[in-house]
Parts: sequence; structure tokens; C-alpha cells
Amino acid sequence: MKKAQIEIIGLVIIVVLLVFIAIFALSFMIKPMQHDNSLLKIKANALRASILKTDICNQVSVKDEIENCIDGYNECGSCDKLKQDINDMITNSLEANEKYSFVVSNDYGGSFININNCVDSITAVSQNLRNGKVDLALCN
Repeated sequence: MKKAQIEIIGLVIIVVLLVFIAIFALSFMIKPMQHDNSLLKIKANALRASILKTDICNQVSVKDEIENCIDGYNECGSCDKLKQDINDMITNSLEANEKYSFVVSNDYGGSFININNCVDSITAVSQNLRNGKVDLALCN
């Protein structure tokens, strides 16, 4: 083989290696987008669970007080104060640029608490209550 032919074969091998490296790198660049949705779902689920289990007064949890407000009475202050407390808990738990939606609806489909900062909902988790349902969504 002539020297020029050996150099061309070497260049072809280098180009093929570069193509494989580019494909390998591209596959890692695409995968984190798939994991973001799973991570957001875990984050939304943990946030919803922690908010509902938080005691706001005399061993009354947020979940219990939401159920009480839906039924028309309260133990720990007004239902408007509960809404503000929930809003503060979520805002303090998330990063400054994260948007969310927190909706509490009763069994009849009426919306009791509706804090909606979302344009597009990415990940939503919900939990049934004794007399309603809580939905939490994390968004772009």
C-alpha cells in the first residue's frame, strides 16, 4: 500500500470514531429531558404529601382543615387564611422561577381553592379527600 492510501484509511477511521462519539454524546444530551418529568412528578408528590400532613394548629393538619372548610366550618382560622398559608408553604418550598397550580375541589365539582400560576401543566398529582380532591401541578 502506498503512503497516501494509509493516510486516507487513517482519516476514515478518525471520522468514524468522531461520528460514534457524537452519537454517544447526543444520546446523553437527550436523556435528561426524559428524566425531568419523572423528577417533577416525584417533587410534586412529595410537596403535596408534606403540605397535607403539616399541622397548622392544635394537631389539625392542612388536610383536615381543607376538609373542614369544604364542610363549612374551620378550627384554625378562616378558610382565606388557610389558602394564604398553603400558598406561602408552596412558594417557600419551590425555587423562585417555578410555577405551580394547587386546586381543591369538592365532591360536586366545585372549586374551593384555586391557586393557578400555570400556563401549561407538566406534572400533576392528586389525592382524594373525605369530601373532595387536591390537585397539585408543577409547570414551566
